Amino acid sequence: MQFYILTSTDYDALVRHFNVAYSNIQVEDAVVVINSLDKEYIEKAKEFCTEQEIEYYITESNGTPARGKNSVLEIFLESNNDYCVMIDGDDFLTPHGVWMYKNLEKLDSPPDAVCLINQKSFRHINNTLYSLQPFTVNYGELLNSDYYTMFKEDYGLSSEKAMYFQSLHYKFYAQHRKYSQDYEVHCRVTWLSKKAAQFKFDEDIAVGEDTLQMFELKNQAVLGNLKFYTTDETPATYVYDERTAGTVMSVSKFGSDYEWMDEYLNKLQDMEDENKLHENVKLPELKVDYPAVYNKGDYKLTDKYIHKFNNLDIELPRNASDISIKKSYYYLTKYAA
Repeated sequence: MQFYILTSTDYDALVRHFNVAYSNIQVEDAVVVINSLDKEYIEKAKEFCTEQEIEYYITESNGTPARGKNSVLEIFLESNNDYCVMIDGDDFLTPHGVWMYKNLEKLDSPPDAVCLINQKSFRHINNTLYSLQPFTVNYGELLNSDYYTMFKEDYGLSSEKAMYFQSLHYKFYAQHRKYSQDYEVHCRVTWLSKKAAQFKFDEDIAVGEDTLQMFELKNQAVLGNLKFYTTDETPATYVYDERTAGTVMSVSKFGSDYEWMDEYLNKLQDMEDENKLHENVKLPELKVDYPAVYNKGDYKLTDKYIHKFNNLDIELPRNASDISIKKSYYYLTKYAA
């Protein structure tokens, strides 16, 4: 298993993956994929990897996130590694995430794919840093929101354009309520086997390629071809850093242009026509075996999760296996005094 870090523009974020105060990924466990249109950045990232003796690749970019992600999959498929963890260079793993992913391949039957629910992000609001859940939504509220007024009055769009964007939002959330997981509008896939990595990202769209790929993996799981699980981000394994604008904000012109949503929904309709989408089907939950005493955290993004066992509080991640909880219980009852 290796951590595959995709980088295109942010040098500080690239360095952060190896910083002891952040992810502290060991260089021997990492592969950096440089996919950028910025020649100066390519040279700077290359120099860093060379100095740190990190395995790296420079791949051809067409400016879309999908091309960069597909280049990661192609490099992984050609490697000797059995599993990869895909990390967008602007984001980062927590200490808990590094531990968990490094130990997934030790399971008796490792998953082919893992996606996240109750995800976490960093964002500055009025100069204060907040922890948010960017993809956990209230579908009832969203499907009754007045997008028309927002687009017409807040963004000054025409009545026709405001009505058009409102209809896109209603369809977008209605489709995701049927086909995604619980109250998640998007479940990021982090862990992939080589079987799962054969299903690539759609390079014809600028936004939503990761959700379409997740739906394809989910379809393969329903067909019995892949072992695909969700994992609850309590504590978080993967953190979105929203302190700088990402692709969605850039493409949508900071919330005023949703033409991308029309393109995405057309792709989703194609999958629906091919019977690749499965209404109200939920993936199984990942269960991980943890040590009896486990203290890998997530920068205090989430409160400690408490399992109740024989009237005793067991502090372990939410996805802890029953065996882990019992081991922790027996450890505490033996050594608590």
